[in-house]
Amino acid sequence: MQVHLSSDSPPPASRPVFMVDDQEFDRMRFTRLLCDAGASNPCHTFSRGEDLIDALIGVLRGAPAPLLCFIDVKMAGMNGFDVLRWIRCQHACNEIPVVMLSSSDEPRDVGEALHCGAQCYVAKFPRVDQLSMILQEAERVAVCLAADPFRLPCNLLLPVAQALCRTT
Repeated sequence: MQVHLSSDSPPPASRPVFMVDDQEFDRMRFTRLLCDAGASNPCHTFSRGEDLIDALIGVLRGAPAPLLCFIDVKMAGMNGFDVLRWIRCQHACNEIPVVMLSSSDEPRDVGEALHCGAQCYVAKFPRVDQLSMILQEAERVAVCLAADPFRLPCNLLLPVAQALCRTT
């Protein structure tokens, strides 16, 4: 089963943004940044990678797909790379853009994130204009996929990722 966004999918601005981080302060800060970036999307935060996976299993069962997922790299339990690998192994989740968040800017971590299928890697915490650009690009991709799910690959965020990796 592949989750394709269609004309009856919720509009991108109303689709949730998922964020997982094991640090409560970081989840709260991220939520504030989303508001500062002008996002109207509801933000669903999770404290463990396993909880994000549970939410995505709900998507596989028909819940609205998130606009995108922000995943912390270094977490207790299931780390961000493990969560990302799980997402990319679920064919129905391949169209969900994933942005990795980390306090590490190690080239090895950036490379692994992109190799595992992330569209973007951003050092904690992105500036408001960077976050706004990521959200706008995710909305653009969602609109294009709703119009023609076979036309665009999800990696359209990659040019944004490359620009952000150079500026963070």
